[in-house]
Amino acid sequence: MIRQEPRRIIINVHGGGTWELEPSRLVTRHIDQSVTLEGVRTGYDRVEVVRIKRDGEDWPPEQSWTKWFERWRQQ
Repeated sequence: MIRQEPRRIIINVHGGGTWELEPSRLVTRHIDQSVTLEGVRTGYDRVEVVRIKRDGEDWPPEQSWTKWFERWRQQ
């Protein structure tokens, strides 16, 4: 479940624990929803979301993990 706190966005993991998510439009659309996401760890407890979907939905076909990762790696 993604929740918003003052100045940060947090995801609670089913097994326990929390991660702080880098802010993006992908993330803010899913606040207060149960989600599945793929991302890259950017700090001790921070994750940059690569792709995200509501639990129970299929991944959108137009999103490509490898294309995003190659762009991110070149930065």
